Amino acid sequence: MKKFLFFALAAFMTATVSAQVVTSTSFKKAKSGIVWYIKAGANIANVSVDGGDGPDAIFGYNVGIAFDRPIGSNGMFWNSGLQLATKGWKYSYDDEEIKLNANKLEIPLTFGYKYRINDDIAIDARIGGFVNYDVFGKMKLKEDGDEESANLGDLDDYDRFSAGIQFGVGVWYQKLNFNITYQNGLIKQNEAKEKNWMISLGYAF
Repeated sequence: MKKFLFFALAAFMTATVSAQVVTSTSFKKAKSGIVWYIKAGANIANVSVDGGDGPDAIFGYNVGIAFDRPIGSNGMFWNSGLQLATKGWKYSYDDEEIKLNANKLEIPLTFGYKYRINDDIAIDARIGGFVNYDVFGKMKLKEDGDEESANLGDLDDYDRFSAGIQFGVGVWYQKLNFNITYQNGLIKQNEAKEKNWMISLGYAF
């Protein structure tokens, strides 16, 4: 875990330095340079499994910081950041329920295109990948009214690392952003791959 946290911090600091933060009190000035924004929202999280029906989705959250950096002046950009997101799954059968809540530290890297409708409104689309690591979370078992739980770090052979592809669309109104992202895992975590919908609201600064 310490190695991943060091990697996450180093990667984000590298992206931060290379982005060369530009501060501005004017949206019209910021729209032609790097745009930093904080964001928060909700997840619909689940996993896919081979050869059978998958479990049920759970609701979670996401919160983080991100930036869009232009590539040239034709609307192309690249995006990265750092966020904490709750993901997992739930399986119910008769009086038994197993639920996994994993809080993941996540770094996305995407490339996209932003189309400006006017000085205040823009839309964008992006595609790329993500890596994440379960920093904390629990596995819960409910059976016949009794409940047991275990920290993910205490589970034997639990793989806490994941990565995959993602794509999303967003709408900007001045400094406000609304974004929808879909993620599809490429690395199995205990024979399952992530599949998540993420909705967020952001504010540029």
